Amino acid sequence: MAASELFALRRFVRRYLQYGTAGLVVALFAIEGGGPWLVEWFRAAPGDLLAGRLLFAFVVFAGGLWARLHLWALLLPVVLRLFRWADVRAGLKRGVAWGLLLGVPVAALHVAVERGLFALAPLTRQGIYPSFTTSFDFQTVDPYGLEGGRLAVFLVRRFIADYFTYFIVAALCVAYEHFLRSQKQEAQAQALQSELAKAQLQALRMQVNPHFLFNTLNAIAVLVRGGKTARAGRTLRLLSDLLRATFRGADVQMVPLREEIDLVERYLEIEEIRFGDRLRVEIDVDPDTSEVPVPYLLLQPLVENAVRHGVAPHAEAGTVRVTARPTTVHGYKGLALTVADSGPGFAGDGTAALANDDGVGLSNTKQRLDTLYGDAYTFALGTAAEGGARITLEVPARPEDVPVPSPDAATVSAPEAPA
Repeated sequence: MAASELFALRRFVRRYLQYGTAGLVVALFAIEGGGPWLVEWFRAAPGDLLAGRLLFAFVVFAGGLWARLHLWALLLPVVLRLFRWADVRAGLKRGVAWGLLLGVPVAALHVAVERGLFALAPLTRQGIYPSFTTSFDFQTVDPYGLEGGRLAVFLVRRFIADYFTYFIVAALCVAYEHFLRSQKQEAQAQALQSELAKAQLQALRMQVNPHFLFNTLNAIAVLVRGGKTARAGRTLRLLSDLLRATFRGADVQMVPLREEIDLVERYLEIEEIRFGDRLRVEIDVDPDTSEVPVPYLLLQPLVENAVRHGVAPHAEAGTVRVTARPTTVHGYKGLALTVADSGPGFAGDGTAALANDDGVGLSNTKQRLDTLYGDAYTFALGTAAEGGARITLEVPARPEDVPVPSPDAATVSAPEAPA
């Protein structure tokens, strides 16, 4: 049972105890008010009013049964509070002992209230209510010849019957408490899994930031040594903007795709200053995907790898292409992201590149996706149209729709410090 279903059940019980009690009081007053008059009328009326007599008998029967059961419903919260006060779940012996002991006052209370209710009803004395509600009229019935002890016999019989009925109520309360505890434990387990995933994601995020910073500062140093001070100044301003955005989102794991693309554009502008005409950038983002949440700094290390391996080692001009399109992934409405370059590409199917990744690009990205999405994503390495490397990611458009993976299903080792 989900939390929403449990809340609906509690609300139903609360409303029944409120409105059911009011309805029962009205019904009993109606029976007591009109019952004597109807009884006299039926006794004086001809026998062809049998249908009316049966209807009246059914109403009185239902009223008596409802009153008896409703009293137990009213006692349910009382028994539940007593069980919690006595902590009957602390141990088997303690629970059994307290359960047997608490049944005595609960059964006695039920006998007193029920007997008081029907003793005040005139129809009880006339024998109109069914015998299972009033047991028997101790004033006129003496099956054991006890004379003045008839009331005591009546109360003892009622107490014994109610004491055994109490065990049904006690069983319901124990089952309810067990259910609540299991729900709480399940919620705690899910919270722990979620916190574990957040901690793992944060650790991986903190691995990306210094790696990106060191590479950018190295690029600035190269520009300064080459006498390109204007480009170095522009790069410093772009770096300042990037760091400001990074620090502003220090505790953020997910951002809209448009913010991630903005960071990628700033980074690629820094690299364009560094490489000049040797770097061509193509970014094609479907407008329908701009607000889709993605892991923060998801694309930057992949783009950095594309520049590092697809452009930097070669004298000729190279291209880095980033695209985003809507798609469907594992039955979810999703987002397809592609980062491609015009370099030499991956050897074979790219498995070796993923296993031997010496930075924080491929392996870090895959670990973050494993932790966040479990099995509900795709990560593919292939060959771009230009013959270079291509990395394709497909992730759900709504991460909250994906069940949180368990620690066994998505275990992420602590990342090493970047070199």
